[in-house]
Amino acid sequence: MPYKMLYLARRAKTVAWEDWPRTWKSHAVFASQFPAMDGTIDWMRYTTRVDDPRVADLPVSTEHDGVSVAEAPVLDTFYGKGFSTEQRALIDEDELRVFDRYTPEFSFWAKETRLVDGKVGEAAVFRFLKRKQGVSREDFDAFLQGDYAQLCAELAPALGVQRWAMNTTVDGPPVDFPFESIDESWFPSIDAAIDAFAKPEMARLPEALTAVCDLDAGVTMLTRPTHRWPREPRPD
Repeated sequence: MPYKMLYLARRAKTVAWEDWPRTWKSHAVFASQFPAMDGTIDWMRYTTRVDDPRVADLPVSTEHDGVSVAEAPVLDTFYGKGFSTEQRALIDEDELRVFDRYTPEFSFWAKETRLVDGKVGEAAVFRFLKRKQGVSREDFDAFLQGDYAQLCAELAPALGVQRWAMNTTVDGPPVDFPFESIDESWFPSIDAAIDAFAKPEMARLPEALTAVCDLDAGVTMLTRPTHRWPREPRPD
């Protein structure tokens, strides 16, 4: 079972929307000079919110600017334990150049359950899921990795999803981002992802999630990759 780090990002107020993908990528380039995580990440994508008139009426967030996702064989990869105090201070300074806050304040460390195996595509839908009041964490995780996972696998061909994962957090969520699971589905293109929202099968997903999730408090992101490392994931 691979480990993941995901974050739900907003750009700094000084970063214009048209400059966002380039500025965000520059942070990855800056951080890459430090060897702490060198060679331990299997793959990573920075995915930027799709800004397209066709998504205006879709149930997707425009309050956030992107989602980062990275996969590694060990969880310690993502805790930054190899950074010196001086290196961490430089990274913190650069984070505030790019984001509206420090990345640990909007990051999630998780275990992945692969629901549909396939390639990372050219568009992704991320659902950041908040547990419904009165539902235990055990029941929440069991439903998402059981009945809901089966539903996803069943609907994937009709929706055009080529890769689907459920990311279950292993630490408490950040204060302002109370999400304990992130549903991650990949499509071959932005058009395919947009088309999926118009299919009746898509409506079955939120209907099912209402059993354990407070959907009004969740965040759904429709995104496209704007930074890739490596360009294709390494084989499993």
